[in-house]
Amino acid sequence: MALRRTLAGLLGALLFLAVSPISAQGAFSATDSSGLSASTYQIQAPANVSATITCTSSNGKSASATVTAYSAVQRATGYRFVLTAPDGTSTSSTVGPADSAGNTTLPAPLSRTSTSAGNRNYTLTVQALLGSWSGTAWTLTRTC
Repeated sequence: MALRRTLAGLLGALLFLAVSPISAQGAFSATDSSGLSASTYQIQAPANVSATITCTSSNGKSASATVTAYSAVQRATGYRFVLTAPDGTSTSSTVGPADSAGNTTLPAPLSRTSTSAGNRNYTLTVQALLGSWSGTAWTLTRTC
């Protein structure tokens, strides 16, 4: 009788060991289709910018850009204003975001003198910033 119980216990243990990996595999082989969602954020250009580029010399080698207003961009932490001369040189100014009352800070007028003859296109760009990232540029070009 004791031998029969020992053999039955041994057979039960062997059966358990043989079936356990199969049941464990079944328990861990299920898949989930919940998926991971990822997205990107595109920093827009200001919708409205009131700015002028004025030619400051008769030969078209100098210009000045003045920004009198610009619209806020959602999530922007600052704004970059760049005046590029025909020779590719540029000057820039960066200002912070609107204050808690919604007032924006305007950059000082930007001036640039070109050293090259020929092309007299000056370009002003305004970009919203989000940390170290810059958004799409709003552009104004003037031929002097």
